[in-house]
Amino acid sequence: MTTIKDIAERAGVSTATVSNVIHGNTKKVSPATIELIENLIKEMGYVQKMGLSVLNNSSSKMVAVVIHTHKNYEDAVISDPFYGTIIGFIEEKLRLLGYYMLLYSTDDVNEVFRTVMAWNIDGVIALSFSRNDCNKIWHLIHKPVVCIDAYGISHDDTPVTNIGLDDSTGGALMSEYLLQCGYENILVCATNDYGVDYSRWTGAREMFEELTAGNKEKKIRLINIGETQITRESFYQQLLRQIPFPTKTAAFFLSDYFAIEAISYLGSKGIRVPADLGIAGFDDINYAHLTVPKLTTIHQNMERKAELAVTELLSAIQNPIYMGKEVLLDVMLIARDSI
Repeated sequence: MTTIKDIAERAGVSTATVSNVIHGNTKKVSPATIELIENLIKEMGYVQKMGLSVLNNSSSKMVAVVIHTHKNYEDAVISDPFYGTIIGFIEEKLRLLGYYMLLYSTDDVNEVFRTVMAWNIDGVIALSFSRNDCNKIWHLIHKPVVCIDAYGISHDDTPVTNIGLDDSTGGALMSEYLLQCGYENILVCATNDYGVDYSRWTGAREMFEELTAGNKEKKIRLINIGETQITRESFYQQLLRQIPFPTKTAAFFLSDYFAIEAISYLGSKGIRVPADLGIAGFDDINYAHLTVPKLTTIHQNMERKAELAVTELLSAIQNPIYMGKEVLLDVMLIARDSI
C-alpha cells in the first residue's frame, strides 16, 4: 500500500509537504509542487486513511445522516421504502461529491445528540426531527445541519435549513379527487396527529369542508391506525365488519406503506379494491405501481429532496455565513386503479 513517505521520496519533498497537499494546507507550497504531488497520488494509488482525519481536527469528509424513528419497525428502519429511497439517494450524491456517510437511527433523540458530538463530522442531515431538536444539534456541534421533513415551530434563529414538502396541498388534492370520484365518506388513516401527518390531514379536512359546504351526508374523519402491525390489523378487521358501507367510502392512508399493507390484508379476506372500498396513499414509493390494483397516491420527488439536502449542506459547509432557509417541494396527484 502506498504511503505518504513513498510519495515524498518520489517527489523529492518532505512528508509534511505531502500531508499538507492532501489536507489542503497549501499556502506555503508552490503550484508546481502541488501538481506534482497530486499526480503522484493518482499514479501511485494513494488512499487516505479515514480514521486519521476523523480523529484530528481536519475536515473528515464525513456527513452524519441521522433518523429519529417515530414508528415501531418489525425490521430495520431502512426496510421502510421511504427511508430506504431517501438514504440511497443521499449516499449516492455525497459519494459523487467526495463525502462519506455515517448513518444512525434511533427513537431516542438524546442518543443522536451524543453520536453527532462524538464524531468529527463536517455536517448533519437529520430526517424526521422536530425543528427544535435540529436547532439543538447545531448548538451542540456548531456545524451545518440540514433537516428533511422537520416539524413543529422553531424557537430560535439558528442557520438550519429544512427541506420539506407541501404536505397540506397533498392532502387537499387527494380530498378533492376523492369527492370528484363520488366518495362520500373519507377515512384519513394516520399513525400520529403531529408532523407531516397532521399537515396532510389538515389539508384534506379543509378542502373537504370547503367543497361539501356543510353537507352532513358527507363525512371525513381522522383515524389513528397505530404504529404496530397488531394495531393496524385490528383497524383492518373493523373495516371488514363495516363492509358493505352505507355510503361510498375511501380510506386515505397518509403513507403508501400502510395503504399497500391494507390492500394486501383486505384482498386476502376477499375485499375488492376499489369496488368495496377505495384506498389511496401518500408518497408514491417504488412499490405503489406494483400493487393489485395499482395505488392512487400523492407523488413527491424523493430524489430531488435528497439532492437539495446534500446541496444545501455542502453550501453551508463551504460558506461560514450561510443562513438557514425553508424549502417546500411541490406534490402531484397520481391517479391509478385503487380509487
